[in-house]
Amino acid sequence: MQAKWKYGLATLFTGYYAISYYAFKRMTRGKRKTPEMLLAPYTTEDQSFYHDVPFEHVSLQSRDGYRLYGRVYRNGEAKKWIVFVHGYTASHSFMAPHLAMFHRLGYNLLAVDLRSHGESEGVYASYGYHEKHDIVDWVDWLRTHETVDEVGLHGVSMGAATILQAGPLTDVDFLIAECPFDDMRQLMRHQLNNLHRLPGDLLLPGINYFLWSRAGFLMHQVSPKRSLAETSAPVLFVHGTRDDFVPTWMSIEMNALNRRNELALIHDAEHTNCILKDRDAYEAAVTNFLARRRESGQQSDPVTHARP
Repeated sequence: MQAKWKYGLATLFTGYYAISYYAFKRMTRGKRKTPEMLLAPYTTEDQSFYHDVPFEHVSLQSRDGYRLYGRVYRNGEAKKWIVFVHGYTASHSFMAPHLAMFHRLGYNLLAVDLRSHGESEGVYASYGYHEKHDIVDWVDWLRTHETVDEVGLHGVSMGAATILQAGPLTDVDFLIAECPFDDMRQLMRHQLNNLHRLPGDLLLPGINYFLWSRAGFLMHQVSPKRSLAETSAPVLFVHGTRDDFVPTWMSIEMNALNRRNELALIHDAEHTNCILKDRDAYEAAVTNFLARRRESGQQSDPVTHARP
């Protein structure tokens, strides 16, 4: 009987270890998408902008020794800059429609590959824990190498969570966060419970062990919502109303923390496809946010709804 108990406990432990490690690996080392895969859903015009508009290759070294890659698209004599930050398993090419839009709005563009993505070095994704320092260094790089009168950060999904965590650490003029999560523990619990039908509260400690031992951070250290309390720059949140991967209410609740922030809900958009679902509403939300930001003393409308 005792041998059976030992065998049963060993089996349970092995299974728990295996499932936790599998989840950790999916979270941090998921298969990265190629530029061809990322560009495929976009219009010919967006693809043409990415491929045909002149750009420069740039790079810097992270604080822990990884070479990080970026692309610079210049816009005449403009001194306004946007740093673009993609989501998990993507790369800078994912941001092609956003690049084209902001180029039309008169900005210079810096599109970066997060560590362990695209052409940047690295092993694990850390959902902003390490990456936030990389974004701070990219902003510093811009100010060192370029003439900068204004600089903003634009991120999607994990990239949005990253720029929110970078907000208190650097001096930028505004942030645009598309479908960000508010807290890593809450996000992983939601995805395990609701998307994978697994016991999130049971698995989180095991996943956390691998995050700590392999990737050098713990879930409670990744909290964009907590960073917002220390961020002085205004934030535009953009979220699809049908996003079940990162629930829409996460942006709604973060937006409510500060009256300077704004929220654009894109009707029927799912995760990361807001600009594809309603490009006009997306661009209107961005241009109105930027215009209101420049108009001192004018109170902004707290929520912008896209057309049904």
